Amino acid sequence: MGNISPQEFVTLISKYLDTERLIRENPSVTKEMIDALLQEIFRTKQGKESPDTRQPHHETTRHKQKDISELIIHTDGASRGNPGKAGIGVAIFDKDHRLIEEACKFIGESTNNVAEYQAMILAAQKAITYHARKVIFKADSELLVRQLHGSYRVKSQNILPLYRELTGLLEKIPEWKIQHVRREENACADDLANQGIDSYR
Repeated sequence: MGNISPQEFVTLISKYLDTERLIRENPSVTKEMIDALLQEIFRTKQGKESPDTRQPHHETTRHKQKDISELIIHTDGASRGNPGKAGIGVAIFDKDHRLIEEACKFIGESTNNVAEYQAMILAAQKAITYHARKVIFKADSELLVRQLHGSYRVKSQNILPLYRELTGLLEKIPEWKIQHVRREENACADDLANQGIDSYR
């Protein structure tokens, strides 16, 4: 396929697929799902991995079930040094707690609190991509949870723009709530956040 980019590949293939009819006749299929599949095919053909967000090798990128309208998403951010090298992790499950997707990412030098917000932003973006109608977010950051509940004010100038970005994304999710969980109950996301740090070379 030469030097064609993933986006050009998706656009080219889409021209030869009746995607509108496919979506119209199959309500559970979305354009984002088709694009993601074509992007995955392209990456497989090229033998390359997206440099932005790493997908762990044991990840299931798309759930086999049709109904993924209700999600449970664990999120975590980690910083070695606080501030120091930081990573974020997100583990997405269906309502029966079956794994749908895992993602992790290195975000550079950062604090724990910034990393926690970055992880929640990624989680909200993922929920929107899945067109989820109901989402339960689970995080072990008491500060993040209390600020989203409105019981703590957001005073940090480093956090305020992230808070605004996050709340803007959450407004696009019809029904959501966030729960504070103990670290041991959030091990899946914690491991991913550390994988994000370790992915830095």
